[in-house]
Amino acid sequence: MDMVTLRHMSGASAEIYLFGGTLTSYKTPDGTEKIFVSPGAIFDGKKAIRGGVPLVFPQFGQPDKAMAQHGFARSSVWDVESINDSPERSLLILRLSDSEETLSKWPHKFLLRFSVQLTAVSLEMKLTVTNMDDKPFSFQALLHTYFAIPDIGDAAVRGLAGRKFVDKVDEGKEKLQEDADIHLSKFTDRVYMGDLTFPLEKDVIICNKAGATAFFVCNGATIGGENQPCDVVVWNPYEEASPGDLPPPAFKNFVCVEPGLVNKAHELQPSKHAVVSQKIISA
Repeated sequence: MDMVTLRHMSGASAEIYLFGGTLTSYKTPDGTEKIFVSPGAIFDGKKAIRGGVPLVFPQFGQPDKAMAQHGFARSSVWDVESINDSPERSLLILRLSDSEETLSKWPHKFLLRFSVQLTAVSLEMKLTVTNMDDKPFSFQALLHTYFAIPDIGDAAVRGLAGRKFVDKVDEGKEKLQEDADIHLSKFTDRVYMGDLTFPLEKDVIICNKAGATAFFVCNGATIGGENQPCDVVVWNPYEEASPGDLPPPAFKNFVCVEPGLVNKAHELQPSKHAVVSQKIISA
């Protein structure tokens, strides 16, 4: 399948497949891989790639049973809009718009842009949704980022204390994150609901139990140019919920920390934009 490779002059690199617009690699200037892709991932242009950063749109999960889980963006072929290199950054912009196939599944005109910006110290991704229709539509969107880590049993996600979350492993019950650190000692699937009272800069840290930081992560969302509460999904399936293209013990080597607008359906007015973004700074 066709792929774009970005190489910044610092030595940092990223790889993005046109199928799904899926980023499958981000390496820091020293060549260290920071993104996890399943050893069982299928690269056949039919099934969404397991791992990397799949793009979720226009639905999260499968509230509409007639549409594929997580929508069609992650299994559509995107086009290259532009590639720009400079000493400061390498920037790729992909685009996906409505077609006969998408309209048969979701009857709205839209334009998606996915930008990947690479610098010596960070990777920044933005998924921009534009309503190209003459009427509002409702949508959900998410960056389903798989962070590569040595051992899920030693991992911690910090920065979400005080937020309410929906525990999808416990019958969708709403709970409060009281502890400073989230330890993923078993199958975890939580939607932390956005809250604008929390800081946006470096709002999530991925570390180990001893506190050694692996990633600083800044998540954000806007609709119509106004900041929105950005939801954050924290997920690891362990063996019990690992899909077929994630053969055990592969679950041990990643944690998903995913920014999105997914706790509810959001309305987007004609010609307006919605943006979900994630900036990753490796420690």
